[in-house]
Amino acid sequence: MWGGRGMSTKQDMEPHRYHAIANVLVDEITDALEAAEDARDDLEVENSGDGVITVKVAGKGTWVLNKQAPSQQIWLSSPITGPTHFAYKEKGVDGASSWEDL
Repeated sequence: MWGGRGMSTKQDMEPHRYHAIANVLVDEITDALEAAEDARDDLEVENSGDGVITVKVAGKGTWVLNKQAPSQQIWLSSPITGPTHFAYKEKGVDGASSWEDL
C-alpha cells in the first residue's frame, strides 16, 4: 500500500530477515521501473545497488526509495507528496504479509 505519512518505531525483526525481505521488494520495484523506463523517454531509473532507487521524471522531479535498516522500514521521497515510510507487516488474518504505509 502506498500513501500516508507517519513515523514508527523499529520493527521487531532480525536484521538479516529485514534485509532479505527489503531486497526482494527493491529488486521487484527496480524491475518494474526499468520496464517502464524502456517504454518512456521521460523516465530515468538508477538502482545504486545498496538499497536506493532514484527515479527522475522529466518535468516532474526526482523520487528516491531507500531501505532504512535502523528502523527496518522503506522510505519514499516524492517531490509531489513528500515523504512516506513503509513497514513490513507479518501475515495478518488473510494470511498475507505486506509493506504498509505508516
